Amino acid sequence: MILSLCAWEFLRQFEKQKTIELDSLIQIFREYWRDESWHEVLRLMAGRLDANFTGNILEYLIDENGEAENFSNLFLAAQCVSEVKNRNDIAAIASKLRDRVKELTKYENSSASTPQEYDNLVYEIRRQAVAAVAATWKDDPETSPWLKQVAQFDNHWTVRQAAIQELVRGWKDDPETSPWLKQIAQLDNNWAVRRAAVQELARGWKNDPETSSLLKQVAKCDNDWILPEAAVQELARGWKYDPKYLYLLKQIAQFDDDRNVRKVAVQELGRGWKDDPEILPILKQLAQSDDDRVVRRAAVQELARGWKDDPETLPILKQLAQSDNNWAVRRAAVEELVRGWKDDPETLPILKQRAQSDDDWDLRQAAVQELARGWKDDPETLPWFKQRAQSDDRGDVRRAAVQELARGWKDDPETLPILKQLAQSDDDSDVRQAAVQQLARGWKDDPELFELLCDVAINDPFDREDQWQENPRQTALAATIELYPDRPQTLELVRDRAQNDSDETLREFAQEKLAELEGQ
Repeated sequence: MILSLCAWEFLRQFEKQKTIELDSLIQIFREYWRDESWHEVLRLMAGRLDANFTGNILEYLIDENGEAENFSNLFLAAQCVSEVKNRNDIAAIASKLRDRVKELTKYENSSASTPQEYDNLVYEIRRQAVAAVAATWKDDPETSPWLKQVAQFDNHWTVRQAAIQELVRGWKDDPETSPWLKQIAQLDNNWAVRRAAVQELARGWKNDPETSSLLKQVAKCDNDWILPEAAVQELARGWKYDPKYLYLLKQIAQFDDDRNVRKVAVQELGRGWKDDPEILPILKQLAQSDDDRVVRRAAVQELARGWKDDPETLPILKQLAQSDNNWAVRRAAVEELVRGWKDDPETLPILKQRAQSDDDWDLRQAAVQELARGWKDDPETLPWFKQRAQSDDRGDVRRAAVQELARGWKDDPETLPILKQLAQSDDDSDVRQAAVQQLARGWKDDPELFELLCDVAINDPFDREDQWQENPRQTALAATIELYPDRPQTLELVRDRAQNDSDETLREFAQEKLAELEGQ
């Protein structure tokens, strides 16, 4: 409302008092078009002005170089065109603008440093251009065919997907839209484009008998697993009360050839048909005996969340947490036990067992973290962590215990001595590195820390075997530089490591830091 009043004030001055000339209007756009919070003001102004003035403003915006602002000049100009009541008065400049916005659907930018940055920048501009053309020139007879062309032939799926969505949004009642979407859903060579078409058909043409048949066909027959996933989801949500589709979902959950499609069917059955008497037996069977780990994991999660009070659920979870042959299934069962049965007397022992002896390091680490978060106040937890940190046979368990000790029991009088000991004498370099890291984060005021860091930076026995390994000497050196940059010994230490360390990665790091310190 504040922005609208501001715009009306500008318009009042121009229309009633004639105190704003064309140059002043252009100046207003020149000052504010880069600020998106002003776009509503500028759009309202353009819609209230005489067509000749609006045309001049559009000409100005088109001529601006807006690449640094992601072409917000052109997108603002398109919004301004939408406000003009009689487009015929600005037909030529609007046509010029439309062509410029269409060109943005082919925009390229070589300055993006990473693929992610390129996607975020380039394809967002392209998608925005598609949306702008569809919204601003909806009544242009060329727009719908252009969108169909983009949807079928653009060189990137996200732009094609955007074109499909805009076609449905703006031309749903066009008798050609539904048949065209069905064709795309079945025949397009890109799975993401087919998925977009399937989703739009399911949401916009639910009552068309051909839609459910097509979804059923896609769910069972498409060669790309992501598309059947989408079809299963749309069938479950859009045709929930049709018994033949419930039967289909049950069949897919148990017998489909694709694990991911079966996973989605399991999830939809568990969440949408909890009261159906056949669902619980199906989930129990899949959780315990299905050949595929992805399906077993999904069934475990749905069973735990939807049937917590069933007397067989807890025993099933305990069994799977300890004996399933796949770590991901065991982990899912452990997580569900912690989430739903924290107070069961067997949950804590199972968690400790997994933390100490599970074959998978990821599950061991997850179990350690769950213990620290869920049983911090248990009198047995802190002694257990101290023991694991110092004497567990597995380095990854000791490392996880070190991290949790430092985070959860910083004020315990034994934590600091344990970390110091491990930082200097543990057999595993990852444990030593973690201990050094935690000491630097949590005990920077300890009077002995500087000497310990210097000792580790020089004497730690780390010998690099893989590029990804973290060197405790480098961790200690980095902490020394960060915490004690003004001590003369720090500069001496960095010089020594830059010249004499046996690890090339550390020498390069030290040389870079030395240049920074000497340049100050």
